[in-house]
Amino acid sequence: MLTHLKLENFKIWRSTGPVRLAPITLLLGTNSSGKSSLIQSLLLIRQTVKGDDPNLDLNLGNPDADDSVTLGQFKDLLCRHGAASESTSATQVGIEFRWSEHGQAESSTLFSARYNKGPAGSAELAFLRLGKDGQGFSVQRRKPGIYRLSLATQAKPLGQSADFRPERSFAFSAATLNKLGAQAELIKPIGPALLDELGRIIYLGPVRRLAQRDYVWAGRMPAHIGDDGAKAVDALIASGVARQSALKRKQALPAEAQLFEQTIHWLKAMNLADGLAIRALGSSARHELMIESDGQASNLKDVGVGVSQVIPVIVAALFAQPGHIVIVEEPESHLHPLAQSMLAELLTQVSKERNVQFIVETHSEHLFRRMQTLIAKQEITTNDAAMYFIEREGRQAKLRELIPNKFGAIANWPDKFFGDSIGEAREQAKARLVSRDDGDSDRQE
Repeated sequence: MLTHLKLENFKIWRSTGPVRLAPITLLLGTNSSGKSSLIQSLLLIRQTVKGDDPNLDLNLGNPDADDSVTLGQFKDLLCRHGAASESTSATQVGIEFRWSEHGQAESSTLFSARYNKGPAGSAELAFLRLGKDGQGFSVQRRKPGIYRLSLATQAKPLGQSADFRPERSFAFSAATLNKLGAQAELIKPIGPALLDELGRIIYLGPVRRLAQRDYVWAGRMPAHIGDDGAKAVDALIASGVARQSALKRKQALPAEAQLFEQTIHWLKAMNLADGLAIRALGSSARHELMIESDGQASNLKDVGVGVSQVIPVIVAALFAQPGHIVIVEEPESHLHPLAQSMLAELLTQVSKERNVQFIVETHSEHLFRRMQTLIAKQEITTNDAAMYFIEREGRQAKLRELIPNKFGAIANWPDKFFGDSIGEAREQAKARLVSRDDGDSDRQE
């Protein structure tokens, strides 16, 4: 579980300060305020460490390679109004986060990196600290291609060399580890642990794949659903076929069928459908996903777009395994108010029962208000939910933590972010009075 995030001179952010990440973290705010940049920083490191190019210190993305984020060149990444901090110069980008298996800060592992402008618009690693407090290692760039390596357990650096340049900002080559001998044992487990943690991220972007009339299914459960949810229906087909097979044989439903069953449950709770069905098209690999409502079954393509947009969100939550991190942007897209509010119920239940972390960027008042209600009903604690409001202050992004009390009330709520409901009611009352007065005047005349 990710427990902490801090950005320095990253896109619109001069500095986020330390941001606590909880089992459920909501990012709210105005458009173009910097919410997505917080998410992009994590995806940027994920696609870097999972890449296959050891010469890339930071994989800024290639639109032709299906990367999760494409951020241009280093100059596009660097905050245009950046400022120096205690650790980061005004011309450097800093990305820092912590993770912990059980979400405990005292046992968390730190990734903290700073980057300079490199050749041809690339990013070049200037500093890296990786490991738990009092453990792990750090590297410092001394001159082009040369890095000084230090172990947290030793006061004296091991030296400086071109061999001490970490590949993909997190791990050393096998040749370097062999040269380090017994000291490499203090380094070896850290890189794989980071790779494993970032590999637990399921990301679902704000623009999700539109419904198709039928889907070519490979015959197996997909390993992932894709950043645009393209494989979410494939996962449902795999689960639905397993369910159909068990029912046909009058057997108990296998674990694989639970995804289909639970997706139906949440679609019902959101008042979007009464059921789902899988229909094979002849003996081909093509299948239809049918939406059952009011006694009729319709192709997914023929129902409201909100259903096709929320199915990947539901599947992402239910597809996640214990310890996974689900990052979703705008889960409420095209949904009516009740369905939006039920998203909070989905996040809370899956997080509690399955130990899944959610980081959600949203504009939904209904989702947020239901989260407040769940806090008031003690179905989730204030320790398990972190909510932030992000806004522009001049050229800078500003982050404000929204701190609920035990009744879910927010004392420092931003003015009129969800509209001025009291002001609207006041204006409506004025309009009614004016209309009544005008009517009285007409009758007197």
